[in-house]
Amino acid sequence: MSIAMIGNAFPPLVAVFSGPILAQALGVAGRGEVAAATAPLALVVTLATFGVPEAVTWTIARSPQLARNAARRGLLLLLAAGLVAMAAVFASAQWLSGGSPAVGQLVLVASLAIVPNLLVGVFRGVAAATQSWRLVATERILTSALRLVVLIPFWLTGTLTPLIATLTVAVMPVAGAFVYLGKMRSLPPAAAEIPRFARTSGLLGYGVRVWVGSLSGMLLSRIDQVLMTPLAGTYQLGLYVVAVSVSELPLIINQAVRDVTFVTDAADSVDERLSSSARISTFLCSLAAVLLGVSMLWWLPFLFGEGFRDAVPVAAVLLCAVVVGTPGSIGGSGLSARGRPGLRSLSLTIACLLNIALLVLLAPLWGAMGAALATLAGNLLSSNLNLVFLARVFGINPLRFYGLRQNDLATLGRYARRGADRLSRRPR
Repeated sequence: MSIAMIGNAFPPLVAVFSGPILAQALGVAGRGEVAAATAPLALVVTLATFGVPEAVTWTIARSPQLARNAARRGLLLLLAAGLVAMAAVFASAQWLSGGSPAVGQLVLVASLAIVPNLLVGVFRGVAAATQSWRLVATERILTSALRLVVLIPFWLTGTLTPLIATLTVAVMPVAGAFVYLGKMRSLPPAAAEIPRFARTSGLLGYGVRVWVGSLSGMLLSRIDQVLMTPLAGTYQLGLYVVAVSVSELPLIINQAVRDVTFVTDAADSVDERLSSSARISTFLCSLAAVLLGVSMLWWLPFLFGEGFRDAVPVAAVLLCAVVVGTPGSIGGSGLSARGRPGLRSLSLTIACLLNIALLVLLAPLWGAMGAALATLAGNLLSSNLNLVFLARVFGINPLRFYGLRQNDLATLGRYARRGADRLSRRPR
């Protein structure tokens, strides 16, 4: 989890540094144009996966000898899906751009990265299944660092444009594929006999059940950015994306716990470990959210500019949304790991419908704040629905996912002591 946390930390941390660069170089409207161009890419990459990367991870975690078979089928499925998705974005570019020709061109440019981004997802799924967390962390560190390496020279020379920013955001994640080449080559030879769950139909069967939830989860977190331009304009979108970049920092902890929980609980389901992971993750996310919420009163306007001061209350609401969604996020990983991804998908779908309804209602009235309130309501509902499903199917009391227990504090203490011991052993 520590290694995964380090890797997860880089994208949002880089967003904190790259965000001010984009904001100061492009202004609120220009930053909104870049967000309008790249938000469809993030959404479509989730739409077109059909849960295949997660299915590949689950299959390999169950049967490591099927790694090459599952990876090949996963890559072929996503290649076909990516081409169809790219054509769909081309066809809807005018609507997604809110009628702006300049934004429409940026949407088309960003869509060219759809297929490569999908294929990297399969590579990452193979690495996660084999618990090669260092590779996953390296990929995230590399792609995040490259974004800054490209943006900073253009910013310093005053030549950073929405087109350059869009290309950087869309293309840099593709560089992560090179990290996994050695791992893919070292996979065991393809098995002659393939069980049903590892065949194409099996991958799609599990993947689609996961995909519905992933789609709903992405809609909960990204559909607001896609619809903000037609609902409230690029100015409100510019404020909102800054608030989102701040609120995603506590997710570093939750995502690391969730990713590792999915693999470990699939191999060996332990109720107490699952609920303890959720409690500890919620505590640490809450602590991070409070620190960010108080301190951003000073550093957010300084880093992003006075024009983004109105993003502070929006970020505060989104930080609350992250915290209330943490217990059920870990619980949802438990549902997927135990072969019931459809229940997790159901909770996210219900919450997504609520989120979209509130977004359409509130965003035209309150702009970025309305979108933030819609996200808060959706996260609260999806989290607790996951816990209700865990209680009904596996008999785990939802209250076990809240608060802190004595054994949680002992776990945190052991973690802190081990970290201190490792630091003290390093040569000076």
